[in-house]
Amino acid sequence: DGALSLKFTYIVDPSMFVELSGGYSFNSSKQYDPILKDDFLSYGDSVANANAGFDVFRGEFEIPARIAIYNFSFHAYGDIMSNYVKFNREKLNLNFALSKEIGDVHSIKLGAELQSYTVRSWGQTNERVVSLAGQLTQNERLADNDPSKQTPEDILITSGVNNYGYDLFGNEYNGDNNFDTGELAPHRPVFFSAYVQDKIEWNDLVVNLGLRYDYIDIDNLMLVDPTLPGLSVDPQTSRVYPEGFTEVPTFSAVSPRLGFSFAMTDKTVFHAQYGKFVQQTRLRDVYQGYYATATNLRPGFQINAPVGFNIRPTRTTQYEIGFTQQLGDFGSFDITGYYKDIKDQVVFNQQEVDPGSDIGAYNVLMNGDFATTKGIEISFLLRRIERLQANVNMTFQDAQGTGSFPNSNRGIVGAPLDGVTIFRPQYISPLEYNNDFSGTVNLDYRFGMNDGPGWLQRSGLSMLMTFSSGHPYTTGKGGPDLEGDARDRQPLEPLNSSTTPATFQVDLQIDKTVRLFDILDLNIYVNVINLFDNLNIENVFLRTGSTNDDGYLTDPSTGGQLIETYGENYAKLYNALNIDYYQQWQVAMNGAPILTNPYFYGPPRQIRLGIKLEY
Repeated sequence: DGALSLKFTYIVDPSMFVELSGGYSFNSSKQYDPILKDDFLSYGDSVANANAGFDVFRGEFEIPARIAIYNFSFHAYGDIMSNYVKFNREKLNLNFALSKEIGDVHSIKLGAELQSYTVRSWGQTNERVVSLAGQLTQNERLADNDPSKQTPEDILITSGVNNYGYDLFGNEYNGDNNFDTGELAPHRPVFFSAYVQDKIEWNDLVVNLGLRYDYIDIDNLMLVDPTLPGLSVDPQTSRVYPEGFTEVPTFSAVSPRLGFSFAMTDKTVFHAQYGKFVQQTRLRDVYQGYYATATNLRPGFQINAPVGFNIRPTRTTQYEIGFTQQLGDFGSFDITGYYKDIKDQVVFNQQEVDPGSDIGAYNVLMNGDFATTKGIEISFLLRRIERLQANVNMTFQDAQGTGSFPNSNRGIVGAPLDGVTIFRPQYISPLEYNNDFSGTVNLDYRFGMNDGPGWLQRSGLSMLMTFSSGHPYTTGKGGPDLEGDARDRQPLEPLNSSTTPATFQVDLQIDKTVRLFDILDLNIYVNVINLFDNLNIENVFLRTGSTNDDGYLTDPSTGGQLIETYGENYAKLYNALNIDYYQQWQVAMNGAPILTNPYFYGPPRQIRLGIKLEY
């Protein structure tokens, strides 16, 4: 990963200046088997593994047998346990802003921003990438005149490889889409915005008027007719028909912004704001290799997570109203009420197909969820007095909607309910990320230059306290995968009726700045995260509301009977794998599409020593 940015400011005259900035960044990631690494076409090849020092395969292209302990199954030593996935993204951004003051009333600002990306990905599931070596080798052994012999490209396409910006063999590719050879172009989305705003100051009235234009081109293809997917792909061979795809239309929107404030007294200011906002959803929700999509349309379980090729941006309308009260000469108090109406959020759904389609209904992501968030923010600011500065913020919030995240509907979509084959829940419930009450207290005590004893000058202590009331979850019961797959659990209460425990954390930083050679400032600091080492519970097991008991073993209908069969050693092994190791597994799987809770606990106490040089 890396990033580079530059900024240029030019003062035209005392009333006008121009700002230009630009940046370039890139990030890449790779997941692979630690033995064969990038040689993914040899995954599962017993000879290649033996040459790497792992002569454990049962035979040619036969991976080691899994190890069974009680009813738990483990990969054997030397087995291929990893998918092969690589990802690369480059970003170029340019910004322009011009500010101009016109008389004593108007302050005009014009600006524009351009963001351009290049996104590449290559991926294949563990089971499929392991079988590729055997398929390719056995195919190579066929005589050239054998009618069943395929090209290596055909084998990779049929396997449903998930590639764009790379060819079928994982080599970087920059040309146009060539569906016959498997060379698929990278996605190059473009986001452009321009805005104009005018700050009007007239007597005690301040008005902010703004208008923003957004243009979004995600550079993607979509099925010409989602109800007839057979026009676009052949699920059996994963072949793609170019005429079955069309470009995703671009999106543009004009968003007004309005804000104003006026002094009710010499110490009380009333303020209000209104604005519309658009935001493109995650790119991973719209990008997928077309061969992987074709494979997903085969009957049975979908290998790859579904995407929505034409997901439109989320739209938000926001209102705010409040007032600020000055308290003496050094303090101020502000209370603001807000309301947000959020539409076109991403939802997991099932695409119905034409009665004449040879391909059945299939899962997709699409726009559909909506949410409302309303709350009150209270803040107190104490400007520095006698070396002390304070900032206190508290928020009371209620967030309700039809889905907390794109996969909220994953367990219910397609499940028959009272004879309804495709069920789309649309009821409102508390959202999983909501916090009824949260806040921060930031205190900073600092000695300035020529202030206090010499050894204390330019030193200080900062303390940040954060607290939260916890977030909603749903108590349920079910099988061993209750925590992961919604289809494996049965709720015992209305959705998100329970709440995780409250959290509290104190972070402390002590620093001192010294002058070096009359040209540099050296800042030495000690940062302590979670000073009191509080065990903050962020998430819980859904059966019990606890972090040290998932309720499986204590239920006679599930794990309880297994203890009777295998004895207490089974319970010890179960707890080691599913309780003690669960936190580490969640951290390792953070970001996986089916997980809603990436961790159980907040950070433990951490002490960091650092230095900063300032010119």
